Amino acid sequence: MKVTKMLKVNRWEDIDWKTVEQSIFRKQNQMYRATLASNITEVRRLQRDLLKDPYARLLSVKRVTSENTGKNTAGVDKAVIRSNEERLSLAQRLNLDKDYKAKPLKRTYIPKSNGKLRPLGIPTIEDRAYQALVKIALEPEWEAKFSENTYGFRPGRCTTDACMAVWHNLKNRKGEVMVLDADIEGCFDNLNHQYILDKLKGTSNNILRAINQWFKCGYIDDGILHETEAGTPQGGVISPLLCNIGLWGIDFELYEHLITTRTPKDRNLKPFVSFVSNIKNRCREHAPSVGFMQYADDFVIVCENKDYLGRVREVLPAILDKRGLKLSEAKTRQVAFHQGDSFKFLGFVFDKWKSGKHGKQYKVTFYPDPDKVYAFAKKIREWTKIVRLFEYSNKIELTKKADHMKMMVNGWLNYYKWAMDASYGFMKLRRELDTVLYKAYEDVHKHRSSRHDFMKRYVGKVERRGRLVDRFILGDVSFGIFDISADVKWRKVQTSRSPFDGDTEYWSCRNAILTGSMAERLYSIQGGYCPICTSKLHWYESWERHHKNKIRTDNKLSNMQLVHKRCHRKQHYADKLSLGAGCPERGTSRSVGKFEGRPSNSP
Repeated sequence: MKVTKMLKVNRWEDIDWKTVEQSIFRKQNQMYRATLASNITEVRRLQRDLLKDPYARLLSVKRVTSENTGKNTAGVDKAVIRSNEERLSLAQRLNLDKDYKAKPLKRTYIPKSNGKLRPLGIPTIEDRAYQALVKIALEPEWEAKFSENTYGFRPGRCTTDACMAVWHNLKNRKGEVMVLDADIEGCFDNLNHQYILDKLKGTSNNILRAINQWFKCGYIDDGILHETEAGTPQGGVISPLLCNIGLWGIDFELYEHLITTRTPKDRNLKPFVSFVSNIKNRCREHAPSVGFMQYADDFVIVCENKDYLGRVREVLPAILDKRGLKLSEAKTRQVAFHQGDSFKFLGFVFDKWKSGKHGKQYKVTFYPDPDKVYAFAKKIREWTKIVRLFEYSNKIELTKKADHMKMMVNGWLNYYKWAMDASYGFMKLRRELDTVLYKAYEDVHKHRSSRHDFMKRYVGKVERRGRLVDRFILGDVSFGIFDISADVKWRKVQTSRSPFDGDTEYWSCRNAILTGSMAERLYSIQGGYCPICTSKLHWYESWERHHKNKIRTDNKLSNMQLVHKRCHRKQHYADKLSLGAGCPERGTSRSVGKFEGRPSNSP
């Protein structure tokens, strides 16, 4: 039976997305709870229901063709879905059965920070929709299984949570502290296919068959078809989840080895138990001796002495080898943290500084990596061209270029601002920007190049939350470098929680925090309600910012509202046609909600 007949709708615009999203989330919540209760029969039943559920198919198509940032990127078939009729047609034929056959991936490359190229495998739009459907059916079960020490590619978790976990683990330790700063070499490219499929045993045969096809479909590079024998391609919708499944259990196996090979100090520890809930309890019990924090292929292991670290390094290669992985020798370091050695993790430097009146005390801190600050400062030097445009070109062109640079600066600041000592990096960046602008100003205004004239023309004071802060001003664009309150602290995710646990209030509040300071403040002002439909803003729904006066450049808090994306579309469609009819889901503007965690890549 066709999806449209089951839904009793003939147009994409008539779909009630609120009902669709709530129905899918309800089943995912049931699956999460059933997994925690070890009710495998119920889990498999819910997975089969989701694969056949027309709502799940529609939601998969919507996420791939409307919400995903790569919705306009075609695969090997060069097909891109933009019209609502095409979306509905794809949802109708989305049927994961034994006849499904995946198409090869399109190979493309993006530059890495070290100058090398990172290969990506781009599936077709149709294959991405199938992957999104399988992800809807698999993710709740595995969210209940994943360790609370892992943070990468998981909904509701981000890099800052991982950094805060490392910081909390370090600051609560006294005496000797040894750290293994480890990195897995080519994680996505080398994961063992059979190992992941073995982990998924018991799942629907249709799911296993589809995943195996995505593993073996190969990729086309320069018109030549290449086979894939290992790895999960970066670029697929389900690839991060499959990567996490492949990495699942590293910390469990590590703790099992430490317990079964315990020293006389550990004789009070009980034997290791293999059940998921008991494994997590054993990890918590043994955490004081060894701390494990992981973000995808980067992880930090904190040990209370060299003996523990030696046992970790002894067993870790074997744990990774059966997954087809190995440590990167160039990026893996052993650090004596108690002796003042620092280490880097996710773009931050973790260090130990002297504190107190006489410098006899120490505090653990983390701050932006100076190498990252220096690399970003190189981009700041592009301001030279912008300042010259201010003098010799039209104001519209300047505003566009300045607005683009403002987005880059704000993105960098938003990533690093939650560090314990963010000012350590921000002041360096501030000085760099000030110097570059001043030198450019000297080139343009050689007859009046005093610092006073520069400050008067390009730097001003504005009020922000009752404080006067410096702002760099170029035409109609202004922004600040150290425009962050010193008392802002990151609220780390509660380690044992998951977005599928049913506590929508907690996760909706956290979604607002992850989305940005503007969304967080609007969410608080509105009490968590959408002012258009007067219903709750749930974390699993897409949110957008709405301008009351319809002037997109007026971003004052008093002119902004946080609304559902579907409500935003309907509001503008009704304003345009002077009708109250539904609005097409074109997906042309930027969403600020429906989080998968904050951006994972450090600048």
